[in-house]
Amino acid sequence: MKKLILTTALLASGSLMFSAASKADDLNYVSGGFSDFYDSDFYVEGSKTIAPNWVGEVQLTDMGDYSLRAGAKYFMDMGAGKQFDTFLKAGVSHYDFGNYDDTSAYAGIGTMTKLSQQATAIVDAGYDWGLDGFASVGARLRYAFTEQFSADAGFRGNFNSIDNEVHIGVTYHF
Repeated sequence: MKKLILTTALLASGSLMFSAASKADDLNYVSGGFSDFYDSDFYVEGSKTIAPNWVGEVQLTDMGDYSLRAGAKYFMDMGAGKQFDTFLKAGVSHYDFGNYDDTSAYAGIGTMTKLSQQATAIVDAGYDWGLDGFASVGARLRYAFTEQFSADAGFRGNFNSIDNEVHIGVTYHF
């Protein structure tokens, strides 16, 4: 409950303080914050446009010893002026739990849409072959305070006895 109240307060204060055009949907960013996934405390992630329609991404989470995901997204309709930017994603995931390590692939599909000048919603579904394989569905809201800074709040529902995830963080767009 405290997480929900904190997120709501951050979003409300940002909407009152700034009304400038945002880069909330910009894909060149670094982000970090609180992560609730097994025994995790934090996450750090980033993404960078590497070619037209291609975006590289990396995520490090304090889960077990750590989890690391590195991959790419291919935006099928980026810059086409459509309401939704649909993407395919794939990459490699690694989970480290002391004496138990698991490295595998992941793949999925998702979309981004602008809800307002400051808010962007990101929804995706995927499958990770690590940890004996599991499917997941996630939703994230990115709200811009300024052109460079935004807040992120997200939830990912995981299947096959894998804990669900909650992320609350701050993003810097470059």
